[in-house]
Amino acid sequence: MEVNSLEVRRHFVNDLSETISTTYSEACKEWGTMQVDIENSIVIPKEEKGDFSSSISFALAKRAKNSPMKIADELAKALSKTIEKNGVVKKIISESGYINIWLGEAVYGKYVIDSVIKEGAGYSNSERGKGKSVILEYPSVNPNKPWHIGHLRNALLGDSISRIMKACSYKTEREDYIDDLGLQMAEILWGLKDAKVKGRKKYDQFLGEEYVRINKEIEEKKAEGEITSILKRMEEKESKESKEVRKIAERSVRAQYETAFSYGIYHDVMVWESDILSNELLKLAMELLAKKKISKMPKEGKYEGCTVIETNDADENGEKVKVFIRSNGVATYIAKDFAFHLWKFGLLGAGFKYSKFMEQPDGSALYSTSKEGEKLDFGGVGIVVNIIGSEQRYPQGVLREVLKSMGMAKEAESLVHIAYGEVGVKDGTLSGRTGGWLGEGRNLTADDLLKEMQKKTLEIVKNSEKIKEHANEEEIAKKVALSAIKFEFLRITPEKKVTFEWEKALDLSANSGPYCMYMYARASRILEKSGSQQGNLKLKEPDYERITRGPDFELIKLIGSAQERLEKACAEYRPDMLADYLIELSLRFSSFYEKMPVLKGEESKAIRIGIVLATRQVLYNMMSLLGIQTVEQM
Repeated sequence: MEVNSLEVRRHFVNDLSETISTTYSEACKEWGTMQVDIENSIVIPKEEKGDFSSSISFALAKRAKNSPMKIADELAKALSKTIEKNGVVKKIISESGYINIWLGEAVYGKYVIDSVIKEGAGYSNSERGKGKSVILEYPSVNPNKPWHIGHLRNALLGDSISRIMKACSYKTEREDYIDDLGLQMAEILWGLKDAKVKGRKKYDQFLGEEYVRINKEIEEKKAEGEITSILKRMEEKESKESKEVRKIAERSVRAQYETAFSYGIYHDVMVWESDILSNELLKLAMELLAKKKISKMPKEGKYEGCTVIETNDADENGEKVKVFIRSNGVATYIAKDFAFHLWKFGLLGAGFKYSKFMEQPDGSALYSTSKEGEKLDFGGVGIVVNIIGSEQRYPQGVLREVLKSMGMAKEAESLVHIAYGEVGVKDGTLSGRTGGWLGEGRNLTADDLLKEMQKKTLEIVKNSEKIKEHANEEEIAKKVALSAIKFEFLRITPEKKVTFEWEKALDLSANSGPYCMYMYARASRILEKSGSQQGNLKLKEPDYERITRGPDFELIKLIGSAQERLEKACAEYRPDMLADYLIELSLRFSSFYEKMPVLKGEESKAIRIGIVLATRQVLYNMMSLLGIQTVEQM
């Protein structure tokens, strides 16, 4: 059998399930969830208690009307006779009602190390999502401002989750939704006038500062009526306003993508809100709602003349009515978003034309919906993942509810909202309307954050005696800076709020991206000094027999759990699980080489080098899934 932590666990679950069914057949009648219960009963016990442990005997005790201790004794004896004779499982015993198993150090160690060396960058990859397609939408920043650190968290989550899902064999499509018809763009169009970009300022930065100024001017001049009129004209095909706003938005998006590329974040396609209207996707979506009698148009009262949807759940204001089309004919954001999601699932029978928007630094093309172009294979997937702030839970819930009402329960279930907590700051807000990200020394744009982090890390790199190639100082400093930022945002569970603290983000010690990078560089130095690389390390059978029940085997077991960790992170959309795994792996590796010197390992030197090689590869693989690059010296 294929041997890693996940496969050993699966075989153990199957063997235990079969043994229970045979030994306690009468008690197992109507126990339809036994396999799940066994899986959930397995834990990693204290080292002296084995490598895996199951508490299933306690759940079985009531059904079998017997004590957990006696049940565990019987199951352990039965399992000991049926376990595979290849040495992967060395021993199974019962203790105090628990079933504990021990792996064979040499056999399991050989399978793990050989697999890592053979598979390299593909080690830990899974076929969990084979044959399934998914759209991931992120960060969808309004094209009227630069990315602030809240947008950055969104983008980093989307980028990492897409990498994780791709490693689990999902066919991934990375989309960016550009809201070029929103109120904020109407306000920009009203107030931009003859303002010119001064100096070498990025256009998105310029636009964000202008947006703050414009909002103050709108309040002073009470220009809300004029804004509404512009908003309506923007939605008209071939209008002067629609062309002007698209031109402004495209220029701003190009500037925003400079930020994205500096963080190694890429997309496959951008979908523009204006193209949803011009291709009549919104019209088709509203016709579908009317046909299924889900939408209504009240003839009197508060919502007179509006096209609305009645919902089961109330919003934050206690309202159970959601407006899709206002009485003046202007579509709301949720209406256009609904049409967009029907397209994502391939439910409209219509689509877009695409043109190449730009070449990305990684060599891939970024496509954009457009009036002219060609039809390409975007959209029409089985799973949709939206990385959107937790404040959007209600609108996302409305979309799912409407899909269910239309008889599309499968699609409603496959619409996943990754609700991430907002990024707060000690002094103020990140609001674009009030310019909370502005101010001397605040460094709350993603551009400024990276610039300041590089400045700090460059000082560290310049003072490092371990870095030989000082010509590469700036390149190394940027990689270290990026690892510090990315790890800081990704190590936290998505739904938790982050209060950004500059000093914490700059902490280059343990529990950080730079610490994991250092462990990778440490492994590289050991391999360099040993003269051993992946291609020339030849391990023999006796080498594996030198694996002990010490830090070496503990590290091997952790390496062997890589695919299990990846699959769990994928199933729960949790990059923080891989960040935790990286820290655990780094700490275990540090303990290993301190307690079991590699280059002075005498007869055990070869196998220890093999463990270093395997650790280094898994560190590389997992950091790549978080979008973190490695360095050989640090």
